[in-house]
Amino acid sequence: MQKIWWPEPFYEVRPWGALALGSLGGLFAAVRAWARADWDLLFAAGLLAGLLLVAYGGVVLHLRFDYRRRSRWYRERRR
Repeated sequence: MQKIWWPEPFYEVRPWGALALGSLGGLFAAVRAWARADWDLLFAAGLLAGLLLVAYGGVVLHLRFDYRRRSRWYRERRR
């Protein structure tokens, strides 16, 4: 199975986009449910999708930062 190639700027922005989109999605679901006073299935689905996107973005960023902190190549390149 061949991996999808992402250009470098999109690769770097992808987890930040997931964090932003997940936060906005969860916030929108909560504000919509609060405004309508109706905590329905759409609220739960929006909140769950937002939480999953935030978790994905956070995990990817943590793994990247941890890898880069330990990477000898990255430390030498920054000098």
